[in-house]
Amino acid sequence: MVCSACGIPMTAGAKFCSGCGRVVDEQAYAAEQRRLTRPREGRMIAGVCAGLAQYFGWDLKMVRLVVVLAVFFGVGTPILAYFVGWVLMPESPYVLPVQGYAPNDQGPGAKSS
Repeated sequence: MVCSACGIPMTAGAKFCSGCGRVVDEQAYAAEQRRLTRPREGRMIAGVCAGLAQYFGWDLKMVRLVVVLAVFFGVGTPILAYFVGWVLMPESPYVLPVQGYAPNDQGPGAKSS
């Protein structure tokens, strides 16, 4: 579950967002659907294997191993299937990073006086 206001992941059943303090509308998150997407992090080439592993809950290394073995023994068909997955699977949406600075903190490059 992700806060619709700030994009911070939240635990299931939370009443308020821990990042922005906004009240969570439980009905909006009740029908959260999984989508087959290519993640932006942790991918080697296009993220097709990583997306399949996330969607089905499989081990990423095993998915990659099966794809590589299929390429060697599949005579080109798995390569075509990978490119089709690359074209048809959308990329996952961007997630904004959480700012971890205190209000009086000037940031990592600030000089103290």
